[in-house]
Amino acid sequence: MRTEKSRSYHDGCATAHALDLIGERWALLVVRELLFGPKRFTDLRTDLRTISPNVLTQRLEALEATGIVRRRKLPPPAASWIYELTEWGSELEDTIVTLGKWAARSPFLEQGLPISRAGLLLAMRAMYRPQDDGGFCICLDMPDGTAVVSGTAEGFDIQFGDEALKSAQAMFSGTSSVLDSILFGGVSVEAALKAGDARITGDMSAMAKLLRAFPMPPAATGLAP
Repeated sequence: MRTEKSRSYHDGCATAHALDLIGERWALLVVRELLFGPKRFTDLRTDLRTISPNVLTQRLEALEATGIVRRRKLPPPAASWIYELTEWGSELEDTIVTLGKWAARSPFLEQGLPISRAGLLLAMRAMYRPQDDGGFCICLDMPDGTAVVSGTAEGFDIQFGDEALKSAQAMFSGTSSVLDSILFGGVSVEAALKAGDARITGDMSAMAKLLRAFPMPPAATGLAP
């Protein structure tokens, strides 16, 4: 396995060292996928659709070697190996959210591409803007997992588990890519419902509040796609 030192920028700036640690292709996306909990190798391959097994293995080994990720074996009956972020690795969440918020202003950002559940939830965290409408609490029922998202004047929150479901006012059922296209890609919720790509049950007014709470920022000026 290659060492981080052999790929170093050899620059005293801490930002350069950060790129030594997470600047390789796919590395930061592996971290993104682990921000909401541990995953097996096969789960990561599913979420990172176009990564090869060899590259994923290399990135996980490098992230483990630098203390960002750890690997552990689940007790029986599962007895499978999982990967999870260390406490230090988890601190990258704010960096990823800020980076996403910055990149959302790029005129070169292509809409309509597939997105994982973790990618969508972090995009929602980045783009959330409180509204003067009392807030919302919505269950997002997606094929790769369920999450309950809530927005108030204080901020945006993401929760998991049966206890969180009790507070949900409505449920959105569909893929993360479909919801991403509705929130950020200009697809109307009516069109998604009519096509059978999404289903909404419960308080429709609460769902409408969610749909208004994630405005895209203006594109950076002076650039042309």
